[in-house]
Amino acid sequence: MAYAVDTIELKKMMAEKKIKTTEEFSRKSGVNRNTLSDVLNEKIRPSTSVMDRIVITLDLTPEAAGRIFFAKDLRITQEKTADAELVQQ
Repeated sequence: MAYAVDTIELKKMMAEKKIKTTEEFSRKSGVNRNTLSDVLNEKIRPSTSVMDRIVITLDLTPEAAGRIFFAKDLRITQEKTADAELVQQ
């Protein structure tokens, strides 16, 4: 099963903490601004240490962190389903 970061939920949590920019998030979390930008733009998945800093900075519960960092990647699931259907034909 493939997983993705729920960037919409992550951005909502940033807004709740009144964090408006990746630069501000970077200062508060100690995570490189470019790394945060890449995570928020779905270019990369964060390492465990980056996830940890995000969780601490946003004061996420374990449940919220799980929903954000281990969301099912429906796009990949749908692509695999479509590929499997092509193979069956």
